[in-house]
Amino acid sequence: MKLLPKKRMTVAKGLKVWVSNHYTPTLFGIRGHYESSYKSGQYVETGTPGTGFFIRNSSSHAYKNYCKAERLKLEPKYINMVRGEEFDFDLEIERANKALRMTKNEIKAKVLEAYVNVLPLAKEAELGERIIEGIKEFGHRRHHLTSYQSHVVSNYKSRIARLGHDVRDIQLNVTNMCSDERYNHFADVVLPFTELAASHRIWHSREAYDKLESGLSQVYFDMGIFDFIQAPLMTPLMRDSIGQRMFLYPDFLIVSRDAVDFDLYDLNDLTFLFREVPYEMISSMVLSSYADDDTSSTSSTRHYSHSRNYDDFGSGLLVSKDTVANNEMEKENKLRERVVGELYIPEIKTRFYARDMKALKHFVTALNEYKKIQ
Repeated sequence: MKLLPKKRMTVAKGLKVWVSNHYTPTLFGIRGHYESSYKSGQYVETGTPGTGFFIRNSSSHAYKNYCKAERLKLEPKYINMVRGEEFDFDLEIERANKALRMTKNEIKAKVLEAYVNVLPLAKEAELGERIIEGIKEFGHRRHHLTSYQSHVVSNYKSRIARLGHDVRDIQLNVTNMCSDERYNHFADVVLPFTELAASHRIWHSREAYDKLESGLSQVYFDMGIFDFIQAPLMTPLMRDSIGQRMFLYPDFLIVSRDAVDFDLYDLNDLTFLFREVPYEMISSMVLSSYADDDTSSTSSTRHYSHSRNYDDFGSGLLVSKDTVANNEMEKENKLRERVVGELYIPEIKTRFYARDMKALKHFVTALNEYKKIQ
C-alpha cells in the first residue's frame, strides 16, 4: 500500500530524487498517426493507458463541461492513491491476462494479447516520465539542473523514445486485418461520423437497460482509441448513458465497459437502422439533467414517460395528411415539424437520437453501403 505521495529513488549513479507515487497519464502508444491531427493536450485518457478520446472543437457548453469533468478525473488525489483506486499496471496486466485466457473470440484474443504485451512497455515509460519530473523538480529547487542531471534526463527521454518505437511492432494495427482497398473505403464512414459527432444534441435511450429509469440521456460522440489499437484513420467512438463505449473499426464493433471487459461484434452481424421521428414524440423522454445547450434557464423541468412504445413510431416521418397537403404553406410560414433522426442497432439493443438528422442519415447510409463491400 502506498502511504506517501512521493518516494525517494536512486535514478542514476549518485543521484537520488523524490519521485511521485501517483500514476501519471502519458501519451505513450498514442502518438504517431494521431500526432499530425491532434495536439497532445487534446487527448484525454479514460480509465486506462491506451484508451481515451480526442477533444474536438465545439461551441457546446455541455460538451466542454463534459471534457473538463473527464480531465479532472485524471488529476492525482491522495485519498485515491491510499485506497488503491488509482490505476496500477501490475493489476491491469493480471486482469488482462485473465481475460485473455477466458476469451474464445479470435479477434478479441488478438486485442487482449496486444494490450497485455504493450502494458509492460507503457509501465516503464510512465515511470520514466515520473522520474524525469522528479529530477526537474530537484534541479529547480537549486535554480537549475547540473550538466550531469541534464544528461540523466536525456537518457531517460531516449529510453522512452526507444520504447515508443518498439511498441509499434506490438500494437494491434487494423490495417493488417483487412485489405488496403477495404480500409480506404472505411474513410467514407469516418468522414460522415465526424459530421455527426459535431451535433450538439445526441441522446441515448436507457429503456433497454432500466425500465424504471427509462428516458433519453444526452451523450457525446468523438474520435478515440481503445487498448492502444492503431489505425491511420481516427476511430469513431459512440458513448451510451450507462458507461459503455462503442469503438467502430473496419470489420468489427467493440462495446467496452473497460479495457478488458468488452464485447466484440462482427460488423456484418449487426444491423444499423435509420428513421425519422418527430421530436414531440420523444421530447417528454429527455431527462431534465441533460438539458439542451440552448435551453432557457427559465424553462420548466421536463418529465418523461415509462410507457413510450418506440415501435408505434412507424418507419418514416410521422406527419398527418393535412400536414403534407399544406407543406408549401408551412415552408412559407416556417412552421415545419421538428424532426430528429434515430439510429437503432437491434442486436445490441441500442438506440441513439440526433437533432442533426441529415448527419445521422448520412452516417448510417455510408455505413450500410460500406458493409456491402467485401
